[in-house]
Amino acid sequence: MTETKKYKELINELYRKRTNGIKFGLERVFSVLEKLGNPHQSFKSIHIAGTNGKGSVSKIIYTLLRTHGLNTGLFTSPHLTRFTERIIVNDREISEDEVVRLIEKIKPFAEELTFFEYVTIMAFLYFKEKNIEYAVLETGMGGRLDATNVVTPVISVITSIGLDHQDFLGADISSIAREKAGIIKKGVPVVTSKQNPYAEQEIYKKASELGCSVFTYGKEFSAELKSIDLDGISFVFQASGFKIQPLALFLPLTGPHQLENASVGLKAFMSVYPQWNENFIKEGLKNVRLQGRLEVVSKQPLIIFDIAHNPPAAEALVKSLKALTDERPVIVFGMMRDKDVSGFIDCFKTYAHKIIFTVPHYERAITYEELNQNCTSMIDFFVPNPTEAFKKGLSICKNNHKFLLCTGSTYLIGELKEYLGEKTLHRRLGELT
Repeated sequence: MTETKKYKELINELYRKRTNGIKFGLERVFSVLEKLGNPHQSFKSIHIAGTNGKGSVSKIIYTLLRTHGLNTGLFTSPHLTRFTERIIVNDREISEDEVVRLIEKIKPFAEELTFFEYVTIMAFLYFKEKNIEYAVLETGMGGRLDATNVVTPVISVITSIGLDHQDFLGADISSIAREKAGIIKKGVPVVTSKQNPYAEQEIYKKASELGCSVFTYGKEFSAELKSIDLDGISFVFQASGFKIQPLALFLPLTGPHQLENASVGLKAFMSVYPQWNENFIKEGLKNVRLQGRLEVVSKQPLIIFDIAHNPPAAEALVKSLKALTDERPVIVFGMMRDKDVSGFIDCFKTYAHKIIFTVPHYERAITYEELNQNCTSMIDFFVPNPTEAFKKGLSICKNNHKFLLCTGSTYLIGELKEYLGEKTLHRRLGELT
């Protein structure tokens, strides 16, 4: 069997674990990690939970650590086009051969593991083998019972909390925040975005119970936006407790919301690595790259991809787009059926020039028939195939001098990136998150 064929076979086998569904609880992960020598204890962890902004903050912290010369791992999910995007060490994705080897190493202990638990353990093993100093770990869902929550981090980070995954995390902000705050550990400092008052109350309550210091955006640290365009944001960052002048910085991720994400990432990094260097910070932020977050795919015509998939993210996206251009977008969107689809569309109904609904090739994607139950009146066109929807949207833009926005799901953006030439393998399979 060729290595590529073996990789495909084992990855398919791993994806079949999705039939195990989502099983919250840490006992299975702790048990397997102990049998494998507790690899998660071999490095310092920075643990990140939240509803929106986790990916941006994770990548910012990771890039700052790397720019300072530290051996660093990054674990994120889901992937856009390649499974190997999920696990990175020192700017290099895990190889297919390494995935095969680690799957086989874990397999004797893995019968009861879910997909996400398996991949989390794989990342921990890989990080230990690579002798990393720091691991930046993004939770998959929630926090308290998330598979990543077996680590005792050097800092806990909680990004903006909103309504999402209510079936699993609770029906209101307080319940969801309580789950997210479950990553907080005894005596470990917490850095948090500005939160809804109910979410902030839960975070502070948990931190107080465990004797943790809390640093909140807008209180102990803040930033001022100086300029914004399609290439990124220029801003000034300042924080109490640092004997420095405010830092003038540039981040090549755009949108007003990235001001807060950058600040949260900076505060977390500076807290865990007090030897930071101002020039390295400036250089590191300039090198941050992140696909699918207000990603400008083309300027002529203007095409933007964004993986926003809930109303708070959609609201932030509209605010960002209005700051970047006076034009109204033609929107191509497809979503998963467990999301607040009507709330999501409602954010765009007075802003979009036209709205095109499509269905990503994924079993959880909401169909037109399901959409038809409550909100098809909000859409202008239904084009079942995402690439055809993309083409139709682009045609409307060219004829009306508008720009194209593709959004609603990681799976839709991954499919369109594949169409535009991104290397992919098994993109159409993914865990239930």
